[in-house]
Amino acid sequence: MADELKKELIEITGKLISFDTQNPPGNESRCSKYIISLLKKAGLNTKVLYKNKKRINVIGEVGGGKRSLVIASHMDTVPAGSGWKTNPLKAAVKKGKIYGRGAIDDKGPFAISYLAVTKFLADFPDFKGKIFLVALADEEANNEYGIKYLLSNGFKAVAGLIPDGGYFSKFDIGEKGCVQIKIESFGKQAHSALDTHGENALGNLVEVVEKIKKIDWPNKYNKLFTPTKVNFSMFHSGEMANVVPPYAYVQMDIRFPLGITSDLITAAIKKVISSCNGKFKVNIIYKTEPHLVQDKKLIEIFIKASKKAGYQVRPITLAGNSVAKEFNEAGIPSIVHYPMERITAHEPNEFLDIKQALKTVNLYYFFLKEYFNP
Repeated sequence: MADELKKELIEITGKLISFDTQNPPGNESRCSKYIISLLKKAGLNTKVLYKNKKRINVIGEVGGGKRSLVIASHMDTVPAGSGWKTNPLKAAVKKGKIYGRGAIDDKGPFAISYLAVTKFLADFPDFKGKIFLVALADEEANNEYGIKYLLSNGFKAVAGLIPDGGYFSKFDIGEKGCVQIKIESFGKQAHSALDTHGENALGNLVEVVEKIKKIDWPNKYNKLFTPTKVNFSMFHSGEMANVVPPYAYVQMDIRFPLGITSDLITAAIKKVISSCNGKFKVNIIYKTEPHLVQDKKLIEIFIKASKKAGYQVRPITLAGNSVAKEFNEAGIPSIVHYPMERITAHEPNEFLDIKQALKTVNLYYFFLKEYFNP
């Protein structure tokens, strides 16, 4: 049985890796037929939901009754990038690991979830409840074609498990908020030898950045979270060294804990800008609020299931965001978990450890048993 499970894990993960779903552009439709065939084979009813025919979400559903659980993975990946020792779009199995883009984020976890559900259904075909096994589009961008579209079309479940974050021994019950801000600076072009004839947009913007670095962010927040952190991720100005730049911009990513809001973050940034010389424009590119799972019973069930499976897990919060945030904001309390302690997502030579993946299949199987209590 263990050998058969291992074989299926490698086969499904490898097949999914072979579908090029790098985002942009995504094209999750490339693997949708394969996912539908798997779900039907396991006895799940399937439907697709999409805003764009190339950006398909697949929903598998089995069971009946009011108690439901959604397990949601995503099928898009970040671009393969450079530095690979193998073909990132062709799974390579060596030394107990599956290598390829999406192996851990998030195609391997879909395979893990699928195998846990099929094992549970084989043992408890008449369980009381409903399982949704979902393959989402567009998670690596802004979720416009994925979870946001799914929820806007009325998707509901009692709770969720998102195999897309945390660690094997630590599962995510809360995530920081995120504000991505672009600040544009407008000056006046001139010859650099006659700089008094112009206004240096870059110089003005540097003053803003240095003052943002010195912001004393509030320290009254939920201590399950880490403090506010600012990452200046994009900076651009000028075309030639002998020209006073008339335009510059900086983009930053700010992660903040529960107890602080995106409005407070943006107000602090705007206050800094108002104290600086120059003409500026503030653009909010993306924002989410912090969240913390309030369903203590769900957390207890996952911990209890892990103990019955022979493992120890504990809850944590993360600075990163997963689709659990959208689920939680929609009233579907969702926890987040990953099959490994070392996360290779977005790296060259991304891999999934096979032994850890099989342990995770077992953990999710026990979670399903504990959740539905068949």
